[in-house]
Amino acid sequence: MLRRPSTLRRLPTGFLGLVLVVSLAPGLHAQNSPTAVAAQDPAAVITAESLYNRIYFLASDGLRGRDTPSPGLEAAAAYLVSEHRRAGLEPAGEDGTFYQRYPFRLVGPDLENVSLELQGIDAQAPVQVGTNAFVRGGAEEGVGGELVFVGDVDAAPPEPGSLEARVAVVSTPGEWGNALFQLSNRQARFARLSGARAVIHVLDGEFPTTALSQLAPQFASPSWVLGEQAPFPQIYLAREVAVRVIPELDELTARADRGDRFQAPTGTRLVGELPLEVLQDARPANVVAMLPGSDPVLRDEYVVLSAHYDHVGVGTPVDGDSIYNGADDNASGTAVLLEVARALALMDEAPRRSVVFVHVSGEEKGLLGSEWFVDHPTIDLDRAVANINADMVGGDAHPDTLVVIGKEYSTLGPLVDRINEGMPELNLVTSDDLWPEQRFFFRSDQFHFMRKEIPSLFFFTGVHECYHQPCDTVDFVDHDKAARVARLLLHSVLEIANQEERPEWDPAGLEEVRQLTSGGR
Repeated sequence: MLRRPSTLRRLPTGFLGLVLVVSLAPGLHAQNSPTAVAAQDPAAVITAESLYNRIYFLASDGLRGRDTPSPGLEAAAAYLVSEHRRAGLEPAGEDGTFYQRYPFRLVGPDLENVSLELQGIDAQAPVQVGTNAFVRGGAEEGVGGELVFVGDVDAAPPEPGSLEARVAVVSTPGEWGNALFQLSNRQARFARLSGARAVIHVLDGEFPTTALSQLAPQFASPSWVLGEQAPFPQIYLAREVAVRVIPELDELTARADRGDRFQAPTGTRLVGELPLEVLQDARPANVVAMLPGSDPVLRDEYVVLSAHYDHVGVGTPVDGDSIYNGADDNASGTAVLLEVARALALMDEAPRRSVVFVHVSGEEKGLLGSEWFVDHPTIDLDRAVANINADMVGGDAHPDTLVVIGKEYSTLGPLVDRINEGMPELNLVTSDDLWPEQRFFFRSDQFHFMRKEIPSLFFFTGVHECYHQPCDTVDFVDHDKAARVARLLLHSVLEIANQEERPEWDPAGLEEVRQLTSGGR
């Protein structure tokens, strides 16, 4: 682990300190004599000290773990804006600013106003939360509709519109646990993508009544959702209640096992309301900056660099420390992008293509900021030729190794390898994916750029013992390694931005990407 050299300056902590740092940020890199150095080699201005100072601020206790949303996240965003403006980059967010804000709501079922009933030809059965059912999600409009029994949801993909305006009924067998929870998630996704208004999970007949009352408050707890969407309405119902209205339930299950996937019990419906309560309506920010290209034609194409700047906030104390600072995750990637931006801006002539820096929030909540950006882009993503995402690039488990995930999917992989081979002074190995079974290529913010079929790479140094722990502080990070990663990223960007040809997908790689990014996260 690289410890702090004696020449590195500690910056002030606490909220007043972080405001002071934002306002006095020129001191972060004044010592580099940048313009003259950049004229010889733009990467020379990137040092372990400059990385340390940036990570020190972003991972300081004053930002309290940069949760999405939080005052600490807002302070981090203000710092990013200040640094990009100071470097001379242009705003590329909304309305001529560096910011792109997105709606992020904390919502949950309004249990006091739930009114649900199953109705059949000869029977009715009230759905009572905490007594014979528990619920997740909800809808601002009614959730009622004709019941359709659905068999194995894993047998074939959902067909959009096949369950339009109806309510899916699925058998959810087994004891409650993670396997059953994952099955119910797949069942709900199938129902949602098929256009159903809600899904009823019929629990196993042996499911204990006491578990219903215990799980009811847990599943009704509020959750954060992106945009104006609502968490899909789900009703977990005791089997004895379902059988009152659907006496042929056993027969439907048996027929489903034989391949009859969609069956509508005659005259059965769900009626009523499962309303939502909005507890918080936030507007966290992505920060987007651009260095315009110098070529009159290619400047309208973009090389996009991304990194998330949020973390998980304040949590359970470990050895008396409750602030999860997120120095490696992902102050390191954020600082690398800032250093690359500063170095590029100091060059006498900008790269031919424009370079866009996208700092996203909400990654720790499910890649939300990057999802919003690619679905509501502030640049023309059809003109984006590449994305490189930097997430956790300061880990020291392999001191001289950068794992470049996704190399085999496009020409970007050989390009980065070639650049690294031409810079032996970096003493870096650009490794292939060391953990293919983890599918990391589809688990960070590059995922959403890949959804738009933009050739992408993931710069990563691996999960470690301080991942999502309070010990992920500035002194945990290998700042020299982060600086070397930044220099490699800088020269890779220059190559991508200056070459005549766009990066290209490997055909087999693109086909796999299409398969694994269809249907969202």
